[in-house]
Amino acid sequence: MVCFTRVWAQHKTITIDTINMRGYIFDTDGNHLNYMHIQSANPDPAHPGKKLATNTNERGFFELKGAAFNDTLVVGPDIRYENTPVYNAGSRFVTITLKPVVADVNQSLPVVVAQMRKYPKKPNAVTVTVTSGKESVAENMPAKYPGGSAALAAFIAQNLKYPQSALKANLEGTVKVGFTITKEGYARNFKIINGLSDDCDDEAMRVIKKISEWEPALADGQPVTMQHTLSIQFKLTDK
Repeated sequence: MVCFTRVWAQHKTITIDTINMRGYIFDTDGNHLNYMHIQSANPDPAHPGKKLATNTNERGFFELKGAAFNDTLVVGPDIRYENTPVYNAGSRFVTITLKPVVADVNQSLPVVVAQMRKYPKKPNAVTVTVTSGKESVAENMPAKYPGGSAALAAFIAQNLKYPQSALKANLEGTVKVGFTITKEGYARNFKIINGLSDDCDDEAMRVIKKISEWEPALADGQPVTMQHTLSIQFKLTDK
């Protein structure tokens, strides 16, 4: 007696739910961000081993064909904006707003302006010191003063005057000024981020506005417009 066993092959069809996702990328001022790289966390169905990705056009518009129904998107990296993942739950049209990165010109360490007290307690020699932090990669770096931190400190030392009202009040502290440096190297849109007094704020602002030209920030080696801050510390000494 011969027995035969017939084995039927089972075929299972797996369907991957994908969508064609479109949208725009803006900054917080409502400006379209053109030629920005946007990438899915999921692989590209047409190119195994690669992530699904595209770039925005000149109007900030993008289209990802074959995106996962539930997908996580990452824009950039770009030195000017925060690199925050965006989760999309099935929407076929997405609007993404990127928050700007504000870079400290003096690496979060203020320029220190020290002067002897004129009034009992603590000033008349003026000294300025700047300690720079880690250097950025040349292809992606914030704006800087021509000549670097030492030249910036020297410029402020030569131009800043400790306000008489601050001397009389024995007032010390730090003023942080925010501003935008354009891709052409010009500063604009000045504002006080952290103030000390009207006179100290005005003096810090006056000196920073005297800087006629900066070396602009770089993104992938190309000059870009970026927001920055600069801190000046007013300090009184006994000697």
